[in-house]
Amino acid sequence: MHTIWKGAVSFGLVHVPVKLYAATEEKEIALQLLHRNCHGSIKNQRFCPSCGTSVEQEAIIKGYPIDTNQYVTFEKEELDKIQDESSKRINIIDFIKEDQIDLMFTQKTYFLGPDTHGSNAYFLFLKALETSKRLAIGKLTLRSNTKLCVMKPLNGNCIQLATMHYANEIRPITNVPNLSNSTSIDENQLKLALQIVKGMSGKSDIASLSNPEQERLQAAIQSKIAGQQIISKPTQEAEVVIDLLEALQKSVKMSKSKSKPRQVAQNSEEKLG
Repeated sequence: MHTIWKGAVSFGLVHVPVKLYAATEEKEIALQLLHRNCHGSIKNQRFCPSCGTSVEQEAIIKGYPIDTNQYVTFEKEELDKIQDESSKRINIIDFIKEDQIDLMFTQKTYFLGPDTHGSNAYFLFLKALETSKRLAIGKLTLRSNTKLCVMKPLNGNCIQLATMHYANEIRPITNVPNLSNSTSIDENQLKLALQIVKGMSGKSDIASLSNPEQERLQAAIQSKIAGQQIISKPTQEAEVVIDLLEALQKSVKMSKSKSKPRQVAQNSEEKLG
């Protein structure tokens, strides 16, 4: 499993060397963009409309818009200085009960595993979370971005880490239209609804659920393969031919230039003879 981040969990004076791994992966089937006429791959290109040129990565800086067509700009070195100095540490700021956290705050899930050294400290930390029945809240700097994170024990031998939104990133519920606190509910309808809820409870195994759209697309792909509905991407044969033609022409010129002295020499020998 590929290591995304390497550092340590710090709480009090305890230092736990850890490695971060992605706990999830996208299973969405990626379809490439092709040109309908020739089936060539469509490439995304960094382009500056102001000067009408393609832009290389090293020529790009970052800017914050302050007005129409006005920015304050930052070089990479400036942004690096702003970054938290403890970028290789997960600093724990609190231990909370699981029911104290709102799922709305969670973002992406990771596995937090022990580093090669310091596994004793890792499993001690894991056991402390299990025994106390608490989650650890900390701050993690990942890809130059400091995030809140929550850690919880998993299966008795691993720690699950999920990055979290900050409070100011959560939109207020008051922004949702058509909400009401004074809606009257018919008691008979509620009883029927509760019967449905009870009847459907506990019948699904989340681990066995799959994406039906993904399955249909995969079946369609296999059907097209079986029916030989396969197109070939355009090759660069034309360029190869041009290069080969140029190489042949140059070779002919070189061979002619080399043969002339020999012919002159042969003529001279014939005259001497």
